[in-house]
Parts: sequence; structure tokens; C-alpha cells
Amino acid sequence: MAIVKIYPNIEILSEAAAELFAEKTRQAVKDRGRCNVSLAGGGTPRRLYELLAKKPYSREIPWDKVHIYWGDERYVPANNSLSNQFMARQSLLDHISIPEVNIHPITYEISPRKAAEEYEKVLQITFGDRPQFDVVLLGLGDNGHTASLFPATDVLNIQDHWVSEVYVAEQNLYRVTLTAPILNQATTIIFLVAGSTKAQVIKEVLEGSQDNKRLPALLIKPVNGELYWLLDQQAAALLTP
Repeated sequence: MAIVKIYPNIEILSEAAAELFAEKTRQAVKDRGRCNVSLAGGGTPRRLYELLAKKPYSREIPWDKVHIYWGDERYVPANNSLSNQFMARQSLLDHISIPEVNIHPITYEISPRKAAEEYEKVLQITFGDRPQFDVVLLGLGDNGHTASLFPATDVLNIQDHWVSEVYVAEQNLYRVTLTAPILNQATTIIFLVAGSTKAQVIKEVLEGSQDNKRLPALLIKPVNGELYWLLDQQAAALLTP
């Protein structure tokens, strides 16, 4: 069952997300000596990353034992402003004491398919045959997509790969994304959703539709983990009290 929490604004939402992120990462390191995190792109997580880059989190989180991965990436070079890696480095990774070897980006290979294949190999080295991120951060698009699981795309049907390329026609852009099966193995999944433009889709995802082809966020159902929805008041405005 999902845990839904609503906050007055994105600042307080981000502060709560930082506390939750710190709690889950420290617990993973305590239990296993390492924490595997999948970051989200988009605008909403940026403030969270900025908070994590500062005290107390920059010191309290054992960053030397945290390994960073990405849930998806636009198929662009790492220094492109559209890159999720670029945003995460600017807002977080360049400001904390994390070894470069702990950062595992989706790389700009010779083709989107090759990039997906290579990232799956990276994850296989990490997880063997039992993939389980400790923390997965996700956003939600106005159209119900999460990571790069877009409505009516073939990637929604993939069960036998952890990573896939996907062409998003409305953006005229390839992306590389983790698939629903590997995301659903995570110990903790945290959706961060803010803004009035998300109110209708939040209502549908949390209270209405079961059509996961139209609203791919509905595919995210942890097998044995926790699922959090952290919303601001604007995103939650249409939910039933």
C-alpha cells in the first residue's frame, strides 16, 4: 500500500524528502555497508538535491558508501543541459565527498540501444541476478509517465530486460530508462510531485484509472518494498480529503 504525504509547498516537501532519503541511505549502509540509489531527473528533485548537498546531509550521509545510478537519461552528451546527470552533478554530486567511482551514469554510447545494453551490464555487475536498489527517486509527468516509461510505448511491455532505449516522438528524442520490473524490486521508492499541473494526473493515478498503458506510473508497484508519494498541496488539490 502506498504512503501518501502532503506538504504545503515544494520547499517543505523537499525538506521531508531529504530526511527520508537520509534515513533510508543510512539504514542501508548500516545493514549492508553500501547504499544503491537511483536518481530522478526533471525539475522537482532539484531542490532535494540542493538540500542534500548542504549540511547537515552533506556530512551526515555516508556518501563514500553511497552508489549513484539513474532511473533514466535523455540520449544526449553528459555536458548537455538536458542531461539528468548534468543536473544532478550541478545540484548535488559536485558538492559532496563522493568518490567518482561511486557514480554510475548512463553514458552516451554509439547508439541508444548500445547505451541501454551497456547500462544493463553495469547493473549486472552491481546486483548479479538479484537487482534491488535501496532507494529509487521518481517524478511524474503531466501525461502519467515516470522515469522514461511513456504512455503507449513498447518499453512498457518489457519484462526480460532491466534497461531499454525508448523513442519519445513528441520530444523527437531517444531516452534510456530502467524498466518497471527492476524498479519494482527496490526497497524504497519515493515519488516527488509538485505543482498544479500535476493535480489531475495525481488524482487519476492515486484514485482513479487502472490503465497503466495510458498512465505508466501505475506500473510502479514494489514487490516487497515501500512506496511513498510526497506531494505538495497544489499537486494534491483534487484528491479526495
